[in-house]
Amino acid sequence: MSKPIHVHVVRHEDGSFWGSTQNLPGVVTAFGASLDELKENLRVAFEDYVSVAKDLGEPWVVEVQQRTEWSFSMNMQALFDLVPELKITAIARRAGINESLMRQYASGNATVSADRVRYIEQSIHELGKQLQSVTLTDPKVR
Repeated sequence: MSKPIHVHVVRHEDGSFWGSTQNLPGVVTAFGASLDELKENLRVAFEDYVSVAKDLGEPWVVEVQQRTEWSFSMNMQALFDLVPELKITAIARRAGINESLMRQYASGNATVSADRVRYIEQSIHELGKQLQSVTLTDPKVR
């Protein structure tokens, strides 16, 4: 199985999202007004990247063109901007982190260790799993 294409995403001050690949020969980059638009623009840019590599006879293109999975990473500030329903203080409580310190992490005013980032990420993923396990029903349906 091939490894996913890793993309680092940043949120620009104008609100747009910019992404660039991290594990390909060269770099594929794109932007979009939303994360979904960025993902679509990256897909198109990747297709162009593969096409040019084929035309140039690049030896790595066979392996790269078979990659179909993508993974996206972004900093905490971009995540909380992207999902405003995700409340910083609630995630801090869930992760057992001081709420004020968590706000500083999310704003970029405090440096967060790699271990702490993984712990916060794990807390957010656990919340996502919990939400995915719920099925809503219509209150009128019995």
